[in-house]
Amino acid sequence: MKVGDSLNINLLPSQAKFQADKIKLKKTIRRYEMMALGGWLVFLIGALVLFFGSGFILNGSQKKYQQTVNIFQADTEGIVLNQLLKYRAKALGQVLNERFEYAASFEKVASIFSGKAKVSEFELNDKDKSFTMTVVASDKDGVDYIEDRVEEVNEGKVEGVKKITITGVSYQVRGEWSINLEVMI
Repeated sequence: MKVGDSLNINLLPSQAKFQADKIKLKKTIRRYEMMALGGWLVFLIGALVLFFGSGFILNGSQKKYQQTVNIFQADTEGIVLNQLLKYRAKALGQVLNERFEYAASFEKVASIFSGKAKVSEFELNDKDKSFTMTVVASDKDGVDYIEDRVEEVNEGKVEGVKKITITGVSYQVRGEWSINLEVMI
């Protein structure tokens, strides 16, 4: 109760009850006013914390971003060179995988016939990656050996050679058989 409120007190019983209710109501209203004012104050403080806190976090993120950008801008030539080298290495790898291996092909074709037959002529056709060769056998066993090897290759038993086609056979005066072959790698 305030000091000024005591002067307005009426001591009549009907009036005293009314005045007591009025004083209780004023206390209740003041309590709700304080609670509302406290709520607004908490809301205001929360809003300020969010505003300044998000600004602080945003400034920190922008500094980190700027540092990262500065690092990449300082080394752009290195990054571009690195990417260019990776691209060229990948392209070179693809070319090397698709490239026709001449040395390995010559060795493979030369090793098809051994012992009973000898290769006398040997030529590479670049267009279709095939070899034209002449194989010489001194007797019938050598000719049978050549025919057997041709069958083995055409059945897929010899790795690295797809097909052999006999293009011609001739018997020479010296007693040798000359067999013309086309070998597909």
